[in-house]
Amino acid sequence: MATLADRILDVSNLDRPQAEHLRGLCQSWQVLADLSFSDLLLYVCGLEEDSFVIAAQLRPFTSQTLYPHDMVGTRFTQPEQPIVERAFREGRIWAQDDPVLVDGIPIRMDAVPVRFEGEVVAVVTKEGSPATSRRPGRMEQVYLDAAEHVSRMICDGTFPFRDMPPGEWPRVGDGLLTFDESGKVTWASPNAVSGLRRLGLSQNLLGRDLDDMGLGQTPVKEALSSNRLLDGELSHGDTHLRMRVVPLAHGDRIVGGLGLARDVSELRQRDRVISVKDATIREIHHRVKNNLQTIASLLRLQSRRLHSEEAKAALNESVMRIGSIALVHETLSENPEDVAEFGEVARRIGKMVGDGLVLPQQQIEVKVTGRVGPLGADLATPLAVTLAELLQNAIEHAFPDDRSGTVKVELSREDDHAVMVVWDDGVGISSSLLGGARLGLQIVRSLIDELGGTMTVAADDGTRVEIRVPAAR
Repeated sequence: MATLADRILDVSNLDRPQAEHLRGLCQSWQVLADLSFSDLLLYVCGLEEDSFVIAAQLRPFTSQTLYPHDMVGTRFTQPEQPIVERAFREGRIWAQDDPVLVDGIPIRMDAVPVRFEGEVVAVVTKEGSPATSRRPGRMEQVYLDAAEHVSRMICDGTFPFRDMPPGEWPRVGDGLLTFDESGKVTWASPNAVSGLRRLGLSQNLLGRDLDDMGLGQTPVKEALSSNRLLDGELSHGDTHLRMRVVPLAHGDRIVGGLGLARDVSELRQRDRVISVKDATIREIHHRVKNNLQTIASLLRLQSRRLHSEEAKAALNESVMRIGSIALVHETLSENPEDVAEFGEVARRIGKMVGDGLVLPQQQIEVKVTGRVGPLGADLATPLAVTLAELLQNAIEHAFPDDRSGTVKVELSREDDHAVMVVWDDGVGISSSLLGGARLGLQIVRSLIDELGGTMTVAADDGTRVEIRVPAAR
């Protein structure tokens, strides 16, 4: 799937680092849209002379959008957007002095040049209606002042930050704090105050340092001193407040910061529940594996007491099948998610079958290459049994009279299908065996049919079996 950077490269003459910078901007610019109560449009120079193309669009959560329709891909010439061209050419922010009436609605438009490594590579427009702001007064003014700081940083090339922590940005409406250059709180939104109250804070916030208020260590001081975007989390009992601190710079000087605070108590509770469920699932897989190994051990004991070679062979084959299923559950018990990396399962099965069936006087090497990726137990288990059957057939029938050779397993993923190829350089499969008289091949065909897959067998300088099953299950 093409990324935003790829789409920018398709419609402009920008290079990869410049396009990636714009992609990073679009990952971070929701905060600007919400603070400015504006729709954001990203303009890049088009391939045609004196043209601009809208490469990205974002709507605010704090105000009604002016663009309910998609603007991405729209082309403009220089006369149609003079403020965009001027901001791009002069490298400074241009703002309309007075709102422009569009369908009777006053529209305010600012054009912010996007600078990367000293060069203007795009323009972001902030387009909003002063009449549609949700909350006039002090809160609106704080929002707009913060938006101007972020806009200047985009123009200077210091926003977005290069090293950003993972995870989504908290929304401005979840809670906003502003800090001066020393880290003291200068303003806090009602939602931010409520979140801090749930943490047990009872003092007045304004003019205070959060680190000195008994809440624990916050990332405010470190973010401002290092000019880095940092995340932190404050906890008290079952209440958890995540905070992202955004330094506000003017040139080389830090002039303050923004704190985006979000109550993540429910998320942490859900994480704990998921963690317990994951641990329970892993324990279940571990116990199933142990039970299967116990059954295999009982079958081995039973095999030793039998005198019929045919009965012993049947029990040993059953032990092999049970062992392959046990390996799937063993792999699942080691993973935090209920999926197994089938490449690892295949390698373990190859070793198990090789150790159990290759005679000491033979030199048969079992190789496993490639990967399919993570598969659920509903797909990994029948594939594991299939692989064990195919390897067993190859080792037992491809190399008669103590011949040596190689059995290779090739794994791949093609068009949402898991592909497994098992081939050997032995004598080739016989027509009677290919007819399906043996139980092993009957089991393989039955399993593959149940998975909605296909199996093809070819005999040419050995035997090649290709299994192809849908992986999106």
